Amino acid sequence: MKLILKTIIVLAIILASPVNAECNYPAKVQIPNGTINTTEEFTAGYKSVKAWIEKMDGYLDCIDKETTASITLLKINKEHTKEVEQRIIELQDKKFNAAVEDQQRIAQQLNEQVRAYKAAQANK
Repeated sequence: MKLILKTIIVLAIILASPVNAECNYPAKVQIPNGTINTTEEFTAGYKSVKAWIEKMDGYLDCIDKETTASITLLKINKEHTKEVEQRIIELQDKKFNAAVEDQQRIAQQLNEQVRAYKAAQANK
């Protein structure tokens, strides 16, 4: 029972800590419209999406570092157990995987708009 209580407390602390953590999910980005945007608008939108993807890479790196730091903190505080460590990893993996899926979805949408832009330019 004592182990369960400690586990709950540690998980609550870890889940609350992202509020103060440096891992900030990048703000959503607007995908340019390949069929109606001008060349300048499309280029600016394309660059904006590419910058967002790079920010997401930084966010993913931060999640990895945050996971390592959380586990290290548990060890320092002598509250480390395999169960708690596994739960931290599971929670961080969910955040990481959701971010990767979002990043892939945005990249796919951008690629679709690039194809639409090229088709629109070819028809001019």
